[in-house]
Amino acid sequence: MEAIIALDIGTTAAKAVLMDQNGQILTRAQVGYQPVWRGAEVEQDAAEWWKAAQACLRSITQQKPANVQVAALVLSGQMQDVILMGRQGVLAPVILYSDGRAQAEADEVLHTIGEDRLITVTGNLQDTSGLLAKLLWIKRNRMEWYQQTQTLLIGAHDYITAELCGEHITDPTTASTTGLFHLRENRWAVELLESLNLRTDWLPRLDSAEAPVGRVGRIAAELTGLPEGLPVFHGAGDAATTTLGASAGEEGRWYVYLGTSGWLAATVDAPPADPRAGIFNLRHPDTKRLILIGPMITAAGNFEWLIRQFGALERGQSAGEDAHTLLNRMAESAAAGCNGVLYLPYLSGERAPFRDERARGVFFGLSALTSRAELYRAVLEGVAFAMRTIRDAMPSAGRIEGISLVGGGARSGLWPQIFADVFGWPVQVLAQPEDVGCRGAALLASKALGWQRDFSPQGYFPVERAYQPIVQNQRCYDELYGVFRGLYPALKDSFHLLASVKCDPAGAGLPPD
Repeated sequence: MEAIIALDIGTTAAKAVLMDQNGQILTRAQVGYQPVWRGAEVEQDAAEWWKAAQACLRSITQQKPANVQVAALVLSGQMQDVILMGRQGVLAPVILYSDGRAQAEADEVLHTIGEDRLITVTGNLQDTSGLLAKLLWIKRNRMEWYQQTQTLLIGAHDYITAELCGEHITDPTTASTTGLFHLRENRWAVELLESLNLRTDWLPRLDSAEAPVGRVGRIAAELTGLPEGLPVFHGAGDAATTTLGASAGEEGRWYVYLGTSGWLAATVDAPPADPRAGIFNLRHPDTKRLILIGPMITAAGNFEWLIRQFGALERGQSAGEDAHTLLNRMAESAAAGCNGVLYLPYLSGERAPFRDERARGVFFGLSALTSRAELYRAVLEGVAFAMRTIRDAMPSAGRIEGISLVGGGARSGLWPQIFADVFGWPVQVLAQPEDVGCRGAALLASKALGWQRDFSPQGYFPVERAYQPIVQNQRCYDELYGVFRGLYPALKDSFHLLASVKCDPAGAGLPPD
């Protein structure tokens, strides 16, 4: 029996799975690490990625059943990184996508190139997370790095590919996150680099996510336990592989990732969405298509906030159950619509479908009869309503088959039903949601090897639970949605005024002199 090893290099861990041709996971491994935060600076040591990758791959090869032959290794990883490769390897700490040191340079990029041109060329807005600003910062503050760099790599899996088989390559999805990629023409936007007097000779080769990039070299084989000469597929950045692994790689199916933060995403064969609405336009592994991603700064983090505030109270009332289970059960006891209570889930501001770091969470419609159970359910409903506003900011996706739910929030027995009712679409909770990135990477290689014909093979995505919209709940939510959509515009000025208020807690409650 043949199988594929998929390796995903994330922000906090490397994960690997051994997957057969039918999408069954035979073995898995994971090794953690952490970024280094220094104020606005966020960095990682690429050597930690390589060590973690070695450990994961050795574990997989040691666990591999004797009757399984590994046909290929495929990669995925975090994107929008700055990895400077010199003659002897990586030159400097990796600057991560979340690093915000280049704010002045981001302002200069916007002033020099202009928002309209940036959107026209790249399909996205640019800020400190983009590479144009970071590369300007390096040129001004780390000239020795700038001059000594032979190749610029932009994804964690780019670096692992270089270690495994010596190739410097990236994929279109990863490239489209950087601000260096011409979205319409599927090429490097060298004209933007030239406008900022930045180098253009250090960009890695662009190649298809399904293209074999090389074979495992002798030293890499000794370090990882992989057979020397094993074919290596570079794969794609984690946004692409997560989309594929969440069964949304073809048109018609969307997915919601419900982690502390979250997003709504879909594959479309359509013009780019308006990035001013916070929607990211990323190139799909099939370069005729796009992946649209609408991020939500705080998704399941809203329910985590509830647990921190009320978990101890509820555990005191009902010993023997964990707070997550208790609050979900209480929320289930409240009726859909929570007797008119709505919740805005913007605890830390928002990015889509509007950009406002000053937006905040709100309970709206409280009365003397409002119960704790209604507050708990309102939080779940508010996140689903907010995700629906993101959906409405995206272009029409044609036929709709439903939504897949992945991430920790999908563990709730109630939340998936709320999503089905708020969206009016069927919802599936996928099994093994922690492995969707590796599953999607393995699917890329499976398709390249001829094992699968497209990105939605039957039986490849195990479903744990399925939900259909409940008609009466859907009608209720459709009416409440109109009210929800009006809340942020009505409160926007108040949020900004609130942000300017300076209170002195030490003097609170003291009478005037």
